[in-house]
Amino acid sequence: MNEKTFKTIDELIDLLISRGIDISTTDDINYAKSVLRTESYYNLINGYNKLFLEDASANTFKNGTKLQEIYALYRFDRAIRNIFFRYVLAVEANIKNLTAYYFSEKYGHDNYLLYKNFNISLKNAHEMISDLIADIQRQIASRSSDPSISHYLREYGHIPLWVLNNILTLGTISKFYSLMKIPERQSVSRVFNILDNDLENVLLYLTSIRNFCAHGNRLYCYRAKRPILDTTYHDLLHISKNSKDEYTQGKRDLFAAVIVLKKVLSKNEFKRMTKEIYKAIGTLNSKLSVITQDDILNEMGFPNNWRTLDRL
Repeated sequence: MNEKTFKTIDELIDLLISRGIDISTTDDINYAKSVLRTESYYNLINGYNKLFLEDASANTFKNGTKLQEIYALYRFDRAIRNIFFRYVLAVEANIKNLTAYYFSEKYGHDNYLLYKNFNISLKNAHEMISDLIADIQRQIASRSSDPSISHYLREYGHIPLWVLNNILTLGTISKFYSLMKIPERQSVSRVFNILDNDLENVLLYLTSIRNFCAHGNRLYCYRAKRPILDTTYHDLLHISKNSKDEYTQGKRDLFAAVIVLKKVLSKNEFKRMTKEIYKAIGTLNSKLSVITQDDILNEMGFPNNWRTLDRL
C-alpha cells in the first residue's frame, strides 16, 4: 500500500493531469490553483469523481473531464444540502412544537421524564424509554449554561418541554415521538393527515438527511439502509420495482426525502422547495459536458417526471 504523503498544490495539479483531467491552459491551471486553495482535494476529487471515472480501478477520468465540471457538481451538492437542510429544519420546528403541545396537554409540562407516560407496551420498552430519558438528561446537562435552560432550572427546578425543544436534537424528538402513547402520536400525525407509523418513518428518514446536511456529507448520492414506507406517489409516478419487489427510486435515496417532505410540508412550502431544487439542477446542467443531467438524476434517485409531485 502506497503511503499518502503531503503534496503541494502544483503536485496535486500534476496528479490530476496524470489521471486524465484536462488542465491544459494557463487559465485551467490558475483555476485549479484557486479551487485547491479553497477546497479540500480529498473532499472534492475523491468525493465527487465517481461519475467522471473511465476506469475506477485505475482512477482515470473520462476524456474531456475538466476540474470545472467536477467543481460544478461539488457546488451543486452544497446547494441542495442547503435547500434540504432549510426545509427539514422547518419540519423539525413543527414536529417539536406539536409533540410538546400534545404530550404536555396530556401529562403536564414537567412529566416527560416519567417512564409511565410513554408506551410501555412496546417491545424492549424499558430499555428504549430509559435510554430516551437518559439522553434528554445528558442534553440538559450539556446545555445547563444556556440562559433559557438555567433560568427554568433555577426558578422552577424543571424545564417545560416546549422550552426543552430548543436544545433537543431531531433524532431525540424522533425517538420521543416513537415512544409516545398511541393517542398522543395520532394527535400529532393527524395534523399531517397521515398515520402515526408513517410519521415515525418520516422522522427517522429526515433525521438521517438532516445529519448528512449538518455535517457537510455528500447528499446527491445519499443511500439509506432503512427505506421509507411505500406510498401512493410511487405508483402515481409509475416507478418500477426490482427483483426484490422494492421500488427502484424513492425508497432509500434522496428522492425518498422529497417524498417524505411532500407529506409534512405545506403545499406552498413543497412547491418552493421543488422549484429551488429544479433551479439548482438547471444551473448544474448548464455546466455539464462529460456527464449528463440524467446521470445526476439517477444518482439522486429522481425519476424524470419527479416534478409531477407538485401536482399530486
